[in-house]
Amino acid sequence: MIYLRLRVGFHRFVGIRRTRPTVVIAVLLLMLHGNVANAKSHAAHVTQEKIGQQYYLTACSACHGAGKLGGNMATVLEWKGLLADHAKELIELHEDENGTQEILTYLKGEAFTREHDHLLKFLQEFANDSESIPTCY
Repeated sequence: MIYLRLRVGFHRFVGIRRTRPTVVIAVLLLMLHGNVANAKSHAAHVTQEKIGQQYYLTACSACHGAGKLGGNMATVLEWKGLLADHAKELIELHEDENGTQEILTYLKGEAFTREHDHLLKFLQEFANDSESIPTCY
Protein backbone atom coordinates (compact mmCIF):
# COMPACT_ATOMS: atom_id res chain seq x y z
CA MET A 1 0.00 0.00 0.00
CA ILE A 2 2.74 2.44 0.85
CA TYR A 3 4.34 1.73 -2.53
CA LEU A 4 1.13 2.62 -4.35
CA ARG A 5 0.76 5.86 -2.42
CA LEU A 6 4.37 6.82 -3.11
CA ARG A 7 3.98 5.95 -6.76
CA VAL A 8 0.77 7.95 -7.13
CA GLY A 9 2.31 10.80 -5.20
CA PHE A 10 5.41 10.73 -7.42
CA HIS A 11 3.29 10.97 -10.57
CA ARG A 12 1.46 13.97 -9.18
CA PHE A 13 4.71 15.57 -8.07
CA VAL A 14 6.38 15.20 -11.47
CA GLY A 15 3.22 16.13 -13.34
CA ILE A 16 2.81 12.81 -15.16
CA ARG A 17 -0.71 11.56 -15.61
CA ARG A 18 -1.43 7.90 -15.22
CA THR A 19 -2.17 6.28 -18.54
CA ARG A 20 -3.94 3.09 -19.34
CA PRO A 21 -1.80 0.17 -20.49
CA THR A 22 -3.67 0.00 -23.81
CA VAL A 23 -2.67 3.56 -24.65
CA VAL A 24 0.97 2.84 -23.85
CA ILE A 25 0.91 -0.33 -25.95
CA ALA A 26 -0.72 1.53 -28.86
CA VAL A 27 1.95 4.25 -28.74
CA LEU A 28 4.73 1.65 -28.63
CA LEU A 29 3.24 -0.20 -31.61
CA LEU A 30 3.06 3.03 -33.62
CA MET A 31 6.69 3.78 -32.82
CA LEU A 32 7.73 0.27 -33.80
CA HIS A 33 5.81 0.53 -37.09
CA GLY A 34 7.63 3.77 -37.91
CA ASN A 35 10.99 2.14 -37.28
CA VAL A 36 10.12 -0.86 -39.47
CA ALA A 37 8.98 1.41 -42.31
CA ASN A 38 12.16 3.46 -41.98
CA ALA A 39 14.29 0.31 -42.03
CA LYS A 40 12.57 -0.88 -45.22
CA SER A 41 13.29 2.41 -46.98
CA HIS A 42 17.01 2.03 -46.18
CA ALA A 43 17.22 -1.65 -47.10
CA ALA A 44 19.64 -2.66 -49.81
CA HIS A 45 18.25 -2.20 -53.29
CA VAL A 46 17.84 -5.42 -55.24
CA THR A 47 18.40 -5.04 -58.96
CA GLN A 48 15.52 -5.33 -61.37
CA GLU A 49 17.97 -6.21 -64.16
CA LYS A 50 19.32 -9.58 -63.05
CA ILE A 51 20.46 -10.58 -66.55
CA GLY A 52 22.48 -7.38 -66.92
CA GLN A 53 23.94 -7.95 -63.46
CA GLN A 54 25.17 -11.39 -64.54
CA TYR A 55 26.79 -9.90 -67.65
CA TYR A 56 28.46 -7.25 -65.50
CA LEU A 57 29.72 -9.82 -62.99
CA THR A 58 31.16 -11.95 -65.78
CA ALA A 59 32.79 -9.21 -67.86
CA CYS A 60 33.50 -6.23 -65.60
CA SER A 61 33.55 -7.07 -61.90
CA ALA A 62 37.12 -8.37 -61.80
CA CYS A 63 38.40 -4.80 -62.23
CA HIS A 64 35.44 -2.60 -61.29
CA GLY A 65 34.01 -4.35 -58.23
CA ALA A 66 31.12 -6.65 -57.59
CA GLY A 67 27.55 -5.96 -58.53
CA LYS A 68 26.05 -2.57 -57.93
CA LEU A 69 29.24 -0.58 -57.39
CA GLY A 70 30.19 -0.61 -61.06
CA GLY A 71 27.18 1.40 -62.14
CA ASN A 72 28.15 4.08 -59.66
CA MET A 73 31.14 5.07 -61.82
CA ALA A 74 29.05 7.23 -64.18
CA THR A 75 25.68 8.96 -64.53
CA VAL A 76 22.69 7.53 -66.39
CA LEU A 77 23.43 9.73 -69.39
CA GLU A 78 27.16 8.97 -69.31
CA TRP A 79 26.47 5.22 -69.37
CA LYS A 80 24.26 5.71 -72.40
CA GLY A 81 27.09 7.56 -74.15
CA LEU A 82 29.77 5.07 -73.10
CA LEU A 83 27.83 2.12 -74.47
CA ALA A 84 26.52 3.92 -77.59
CA ASP A 85 27.82 3.17 -81.08
CA HIS A 86 28.98 -0.36 -80.15
CA ALA A 87 30.64 0.94 -76.93
CA LYS A 88 33.14 3.02 -78.91
CA GLU A 89 33.96 5.31 -75.94
CA LEU A 90 34.18 2.44 -73.48
CA ILE A 91 36.57 0.62 -75.80
CA GLU A 92 38.73 3.76 -76.08
CA LEU A 93 38.86 4.03 -72.27
CA HIS A 94 40.14 0.46 -71.96
CA GLU A 95 42.59 0.40 -74.90
CA ASP A 96 45.50 2.10 -73.13
CA GLU A 97 45.28 0.08 -69.92
CA ASN A 98 47.22 -3.05 -69.03
CA GLY A 99 45.32 -6.32 -68.70
CA THR A 100 42.25 -5.23 -70.64
CA GLN A 101 42.62 -7.49 -73.67
CA GLU A 102 39.88 -9.83 -72.44
CA ILE A 103 37.35 -7.03 -71.93
CA LEU A 104 38.25 -5.46 -75.27
CA THR A 105 37.60 -8.78 -76.99
CA TYR A 106 34.23 -8.95 -75.23
CA LEU A 107 33.26 -5.35 -76.10
CA LYS A 108 34.12 -5.90 -79.77
CA GLY A 109 32.38 -9.27 -80.00
CA GLU A 110 28.95 -10.68 -80.70
CA ALA A 111 28.29 -11.47 -77.03
CA PHE A 112 28.39 -7.78 -76.12
CA THR A 113 26.07 -6.92 -79.00
CA ARG A 114 23.51 -9.42 -77.62
CA GLU A 115 24.00 -8.36 -73.99
CA HIS A 116 24.25 -4.59 -74.53
CA ASP A 117 20.69 -3.63 -73.60
CA HIS A 118 20.60 -5.63 -70.37
CA LEU A 119 24.05 -4.42 -69.32
CA LEU A 120 23.11 -0.79 -70.00
CA LYS A 121 19.91 -1.07 -67.96
CA PHE A 122 21.82 -2.61 -65.05
CA LEU A 123 24.54 0.07 -65.09
CA GLN A 124 21.99 2.88 -65.33
CA GLU A 125 19.97 1.41 -62.47
CA PHE A 126 22.96 2.00 -60.16
CA ALA A 127 24.38 5.11 -61.85
CA ASN A 128 25.68 7.78 -59.50
CA ASP A 129 22.68 10.02 -60.22
CA SER A 130 20.06 7.28 -59.88
CA GLU A 131 17.90 6.63 -56.83
CA SER A 132 19.68 3.32 -56.18
CA ILE A 133 23.15 4.37 -55.12
CA PRO A 134 24.46 1.53 -52.98
CA THR A 135 26.99 3.66 -51.13
CA CYS A 136 24.15 5.61 -49.48
CA TYR A 137 22.67 2.65 -47.60
